[in-house]
Amino acid sequence: MASPDCKQPDNAQTQTSSRSPQAETMFSVERSIVLSHFGGLDELIQVIYQGADRFVALSQVTESAWSVYLGLKGPEGRWWRGSWSTQHILKITGTQAPQVLGTFAEKLRTTFVNGDLSIGEWTEKGSDINLTFGRTAKHSPHMALKEVSATEAASHATAVFTEIALQAQSRKCQLMPSFRVSCGDTSVTPEPSHATSASTSKILPLKRTCMGPNEDPIIPGANQEAERKIKALEAELARAKERPPPNDPMSKSSASSRPPKGASLANPNKKARKYQALEFESDED
Repeated sequence: MASPDCKQPDNAQTQTSSRSPQAETMFSVERSIVLSHFGGLDELIQVIYQGADRFVALSQVTESAWSVYLGLKGPEGRWWRGSWSTQHILKITGTQAPQVLGTFAEKLRTTFVNGDLSIGEWTEKGSDINLTFGRTAKHSPHMALKEVSATEAASHATAVFTEIALQAQSRKCQLMPSFRVSCGDTSVTPEPSHATSASTSKILPLKRTCMGPNEDPIIPGANQEAERKIKALEAELARAKERPPPNDPMSKSSASSRPPKGASLANPNKKARKYQALEFESDED
């Protein structure tokens, strides 16, 4: 599998504008079919460490291309953007076979999620860099990135924060789905992942606990399990208090001090003798 660079041909727009309406429709369908395999790469975010620098990469899939935005953490606020069109993807895979496209997209997704990414041709003054997928492979694919203007970077950042704000409305406008909130219990509906279908996604109520600033978040499942174990231990301790220990000498002495029923008080090992009252004849007889 080849790994050509992601630079778009200069005449791409000219070729698009010269297509007939029928050809354009067929091309749009073909493009949608190819990019449908890249749905798992949509709305991904990853941090990349390159020496002393730290980048943040955002992956986005649309109907026309797969794009990656790359931002450099620092006072300058520099951003880059690159994309792969349908033609570029097919140039790498060499085929439109669904299995090949699905496997290729899944490998890219795994590489992105695992953080197996690196920045190529990076210099502090350079404007064009590339994002390499798989640092150890011999023929790792890479995406060419061009630095964007401050206006475009601010526009993209605003769009990202708008999406975050819309998703936060389902969790009482909390910026992050964290358990560290103010006092009170709230029921939260977690946002379903793009890879999770509506039939398999479940809405789970999460019980939030009032916590201090230096306390660790408590996971509801672990908290319930701990409470269950504590209750079981308390019940076992209560039962243990009710019954005397088997080797308790005090309990043996108290039990042995009570003679069995019908035993002699003088000699507990023998039965008590029964005495019959004597009757004397009357003097009148």
